[in-house]
Amino acid sequence: MFSGNRKVRSCRPKPVQALKEEASPQRKSRHLTKRADELNSQIHRLECFITDAPRIQRQHRLANVNMVPPMDLASPAQRPRRVSIAKRRAQRSERLRLFTEGLLVIGSIAAVVGWLNQWFHFWS
Repeated sequence: MFSGNRKVRSCRPKPVQALKEEASPQRKSRHLTKRADELNSQIHRLECFITDAPRIQRQHRLANVNMVPPMDLASPAQRPRRVSIAKRRAQRSERLRLFTEGLLVIGSIAAVVGWLNQWFHFWS
């Protein structure tokens, strides 16, 4: 008779998890070898480009030796550069200081001319 407390062994020699773990390294290794081959080919291309760089640079230099830039083209318009808030405040305060200084100079010149006008009567 069968008792519910007894363990029954499976007929399989290995459990499913073990079979799954055995199969997955093959897939991973195939994926890794494929990725390694891609990386090796990319490294090879870059090494070839690096060793060929002086020749390419020489070709560009020789191609541009007899080139004259067109005379009618204007220089490209400069993009407005961003200015920080602190720099903008400093510029504003500098402009305000110069404006105030200009007003003082103009006022003092007007005062001197008015004072001299009292003595020499430039205007009636």
